[in-house]
Amino acid sequence: MPVQVSYPGVYIDEFTPGAPIQGVGTNTAAFIGIAQDGPLNEPVKVTSWENFLARFGRLPVQGTYLWYAVRGYYQNGGQVCYVVRASNGSYQRMTLNDRTAAPGRPLVALRARQPGALGIAVTVADAPLLTNVAVYRPSGTLAAQALQNALEVTLGADGAIVAANVANRFKPGDEVSFSSGTDRRVIASVAGAVVRFTLPLSQVINAGQTMRLANTPNSARTFRLRPPGAGPLPAGQLVPGTILRFAQGGSADTQVVESVMSEVLTEGAQGGLAPVTYRVTLRSGLAMQLDLDPAAANAPTASSNEINLTITLGAVNIVYDRLSMDPAHPRYVLDILNGDPGGLLLATQVEPPPANNVANSIPRAGAAAALNPVANGSAEDLATLTTGHFTAAIETLRAIDDVNFVAVPDRPSANNQPMLTVQQALISHCELMADRFAVLDSDPGIPLFGNNSFVQQRRGLDSSRGYAALYGPWLRVVPSNDGPPILVPPSGHVSGIIARSDASRGVHKAPANEIVNGALGVEPRMSLVDQGQLNLLGINIVQVFQDGGRPVLWGARTTATDTNWQYVNIRRLFLYLEESIQEGIRWAVFEPNNLALWQKLKRTLTDFLMRAWRDGALFGAKAEDAFYVRIDEILNPFSEQQLGRLHIEVGVRPSYPAEFIVVRIGIWDGGSEVSET
Repeated sequence: MPVQVSYPGVYIDEFTPGAPIQGVGTNTAAFIGIAQDGPLNEPVKVTSWENFLARFGRLPVQGTYLWYAVRGYYQNGGQVCYVVRASNGSYQRMTLNDRTAAPGRPLVALRARQPGALGIAVTVADAPLLTNVAVYRPSGTLAAQALQNALEVTLGADGAIVAANVANRFKPGDEVSFSSGTDRRVIASVAGAVVRFTLPLSQVINAGQTMRLANTPNSARTFRLRPPGAGPLPAGQLVPGTILRFAQGGSADTQVVESVMSEVLTEGAQGGLAPVTYRVTLRSGLAMQLDLDPAAANAPTASSNEINLTITLGAVNIVYDRLSMDPAHPRYVLDILNGDPGGLLLATQVEPPPANNVANSIPRAGAAAALNPVANGSAEDLATLTTGHFTAAIETLRAIDDVNFVAVPDRPSANNQPMLTVQQALISHCELMADRFAVLDSDPGIPLFGNNSFVQQRRGLDSSRGYAALYGPWLRVVPSNDGPPILVPPSGHVSGIIARSDASRGVHKAPANEIVNGALGVEPRMSLVDQGQLNLLGINIVQVFQDGGRPVLWGARTTATDTNWQYVNIRRLFLYLEESIQEGIRWAVFEPNNLALWQKLKRTLTDFLMRAWRDGALFGAKAEDAFYVRIDEILNPFSEQQLGRLHIEVGVRPSYPAEFIVVRIGIWDGGSEVSET
């Protein structure tokens, strides 16, 4: 907005160019399959092979390949992936309800860590650590008259307690009042029997008058508590995150503790009270006033609101005690349940949480409520897994934005048709999301040509704009035990090669001519003539060129029917460019659609594409040969501007892979030339 000028002088009006486009990530994989352990049908971010073993089991399920695919991914340079455990099992679920009118509203969702009808029972019981702790109400008697405008008063002895220790009942920051007059003053310091204020007194306070803590106003946040007992409170009984209920007479309010500071009283333990007070500051002001006159009939008190959670499975009872519902508390319900490695349940806060005051945001005492429709849970039965369970697992990846390529190494294997169905669902998912790529495996043990062959499988996997690539044959790898080598699908190893190539060369480099780490061989091994037939159909082969040689990924074609998109790196380069541009110019939405915006966007896009050209992603001796950015009035007539639209045309010339290198060689008869200048 222009600077508003009024007086003569120099004004500063900052301006900024369009924010530069930051390229999105390209090397995060997702895998869907069967696992020994781990959450069901839920994407889990995995950052290392050890992390996968801890979450999904240290051994593979017999006859399944997710374990080997993820191992191959990390062996070949993958760094981050998401794993979805496809399953037909379900978890027992229940809720802890809040304290509104019975039966209350869901507050915390509980889920068994293992699938099945386990019959877990959960019971909540109130277990306050602090009950009716006194709100501290000290008082002292003036030993001498304090004059008007005085900044201090001197207190006298209280029975056997010397004057200095009486004054020590008060601390800097306390607000006090007197038994005569209307002055309320904040204490600045205490030295011996002398109490000094931040402001002078407005009236005379005679000797013998009483000084005490002033009554709290509505919304006060700081109070002093003095618990019973000869010593201080045990550690953990009063901490940030403690939920306290204050009560006096018929009034009460519940708030959360923000901070706690202990204050030593030199008078020592008196009348069964501890020699310390605790200055408690609440997160929000108390919605009531407290009368702090020691002579008041009803003394104000504070009680905490901890709960015990008992989880019962058969004859086993697990008790989690001293829990709080505030995340700042060291024994926050969700942290304690989820942080127990041997626990039976996981807990999440219900979203959106019910609108509540603090008092009602505590789970109600009693049994947890069943949560339909999967309250009881059901056991996983791998024999009855269907394509529907795998396609449902694929759909869970919709919410994950940073996935770049997806593989399903495990598929129902009753016959070829269900296997193809899952792969077709994966291609549809990638085409719909338009920001990811499908890495497909050949079917196991099939011939190269003829009925039920590699070629026939390929015919069912067309993606018109090249959102998928098919790889084979299967790889011979070391098993999880000490047995002989086994065959596994190649998608995990290929995904690792894609991630490695992206990290070292860039998404524009075709992920091929790369050694397949972790693979001992392939089955079946095929000739270059056979591969030539398959390659032209868009089937990528892992090739072994000589006996004993290491397998090499020797293909980079998609399953596209449009030859513009027949190479993996071209399709993935455009995914990278499109998503980077989409996220990078989001700042321009709702900006004034004028020439200034057009120029900003053109500069921003040109700078981004210039970097891509310099990295080798685009072909051309000069930048203008490699790309163009067009924003003009032909693309954006006034009628389009009226509709709130801005059209930008970007053309790029990608660097295609040198898949076939033809060297022309012949006999040269020699000769020489001599020239003078």
